[in-house]
Amino acid sequence: MIIRMKHQFLLTIFLSGTMLLPGQTPANPGSGTFTDARDGRAYKTVTLGKQVWMAENLAYLPAVNFVGEAGFEDACYYVYGYNGKNIAEAAAKEACMKYGTLYNWKAATISCPDGWHLPTDAEWRELEKHLGMEYEPLSRSWIGSGAVGKKIRSAEGWKMGNATGESGFNALPAGCRGYSGFESMGFCGYFWTATPSGSDNGWRRGFCGDNDGSCREEDRKYFGISVRCVKN
Repeated sequence: MIIRMKHQFLLTIFLSGTMLLPGQTPANPGSGTFTDARDGRAYKTVTLGKQVWMAENLAYLPAVNFVGEAGFEDACYYVYGYNGKNIAEAAAKEACMKYGTLYNWKAATISCPDGWHLPTDAEWRELEKHLGMEYEPLSRSWIGSGAVGKKIRSAEGWKMGNATGESGFNALPAGCRGYSGFESMGFCGYFWTATPSGSDNGWRRGFCGDNDGSCREEDRKYFGISVRCVKN
């Protein structure tokens, strides 16, 4: 909190033992919890700017698909490393408990609970701007400024990189269900946006331990990718 005094001096106030300098992001952003009435699972939440995000990957699992099953039109749900059809068995896997469910784009657009929604590309840009990104001309793929990825990634759990986790978003390296099956767990985390790119692709964000930026790219809608919901 900065108060401008009569003679243009800046007085810094200490809040909860933390000194906030001009332009600095608070070390302990607003947090809370939300319980999904569909399955009783509780999620941590974080307030970033004017947005309230889930601070954990969505794990809602109404069905589960074999890793070889894929499509654009039907919703598909995957649990990393699991290749079966038993929902209870899949939901009990450590990968699901820790990293959540992987959704194709169709499933991602319908899986957030009431009062929440899959964020658009524009809502992701709002988050990135809040965390210090300077916007470059829109292109198919870019890595933003401001070390946004370093702030968004969780401080632990990555096989490489040195994330701070300071935003409280706590992005996890859940990997994905890609061209060759399950891949990249421990190295990268990907998140769908609600913004399509043509009939076959959707925009997503990617964060990897070897890069401190935020990667905006298209992926095939049949890929299985993590979901973070934002509050309505």
